[in-house]
Amino acid sequence: MINYINKILNDTLKLVAIDSVQAPPTSLSPFGDGVGKCLIEVLNIAKSLGFETHNEEGYYGTATIGEGEEFGILGHVDVVPYKNQEWTKKPLGEIIDGVLYGRGVLDDKGPMLCCLYAVYKLIQDGYTPKRKIKFIFGGNEESGWKCIERYNQKEEMPKDGFSPDADFPIIHCEKGIVEIKVTMDKPKELLSLVAGERANVVIDKCLATINAPLSHSSDINICASTKDNITSIKTYGMAAHGSTPEKGDNAFLHTLNYLSENLGGIYTTLNNFLYSIKGEGLGINLHDNKSGDLSLNVGIAKIELDKLILHLDIRYPVTFTQDFIVNKVANAFSFAKCEVVHAHAPLFVEKDDPLVQTLLGAYNKVMNENLEPIAIGGGTYARAMKHGVGFGPVFPNKESCAHEADEHFSVEDFEKSFNVYYEAIKSLCF
Repeated sequence: MINYINKILNDTLKLVAIDSVQAPPTSLSPFGDGVGKCLIEVLNIAKSLGFETHNEEGYYGTATIGEGEEFGILGHVDVVPYKNQEWTKKPLGEIIDGVLYGRGVLDDKGPMLCCLYAVYKLIQDGYTPKRKIKFIFGGNEESGWKCIERYNQKEEMPKDGFSPDADFPIIHCEKGIVEIKVTMDKPKELLSLVAGERANVVIDKCLATINAPLSHSSDINICASTKDNITSIKTYGMAAHGSTPEKGDNAFLHTLNYLSENLGGIYTTLNNFLYSIKGEGLGINLHDNKSGDLSLNVGIAKIELDKLILHLDIRYPVTFTQDFIVNKVANAFSFAKCEVVHAHAPLFVEKDDPLVQTLLGAYNKVMNENLEPIAIGGGTYARAMKHGVGFGPVFPNKESCAHEADEHFSVEDFEKSFNVYYEAIKSLCF
């Protein structure tokens, strides 16, 4: 008998071993060699399982099987950076004490392979697809969705499906997302500032130098030392997904508060604007009953050409609009230039929708539970479809470690996810 879990684990390790953080364009992919190689590898795996595959010039890949109306299963092979985080395990993959560690094991290489093998096992078990099942592997989910833009130019997106890039039991609601780049004149005494690489990751380390002697900080996260009137500041926090800033500790905000206490002025203004992860300082602390509170993450803070640049990742409730959010932020930052880097409209599917109820039923059946659909601040490829939802792989009462150091997914959870996806896909497509 085939040990599907071992195959999934081995193939996940193959994909995780490929560093697929976005990089400069190459012949393999516009998103860098790593993304290109990872697409090639996952499509080779799919082809070996009997899927028909296509690689769209490194933008995205597809793997299809069956006939009839398409059902989409959308995920991605690109990952967020890891090299500046404090990993205690191998970021390019290892299994220790029944836990698989590595960047992408959870977000989103492992879950996509669980779904791929679930379809394969269904066919091996003698079931016949009643729909064409189409896997779409994106190469730019974490930083722009250019892969989805390319897909929509070349092919018709499946009308319905799911993305295994969220939480169980099922996500029927995803907040709107807007990343805003704020550019202002650099304060003259701020000599350098390096904090964060992606807007959708909570900053875990901030380095700054100030042309002024500053006092010692009582904040245990800050190490400040002065030499020749130049103060060097090292601040440490904890990374987390930008959609859940409350689960992390933003090092830049510690730095900003310290500078506000010592220098006042623009630092106090920025501190007052950005201190709240619910957006209170910018007047955007919004809430609705469908999706909950707005969240705000400062994911990048840096100096470029005498300009101070901040990237804000905002996840807003589904009953509000992007224009409302952007206008509020621009009004607050009246002294700066505000630009939308990228944005995604909210996703909302009613709880009693047949797709939601079928997936929820599959989860509850396998897990012997009686849970209800939930809403999240994260954004998945589900919103690329007219009728899509997020479905797994993070189980209830388990903390997601996506975008964090030591990202991991246990062998036990791999097996449970595989079983849930098997039942769900059987109910929908076989």
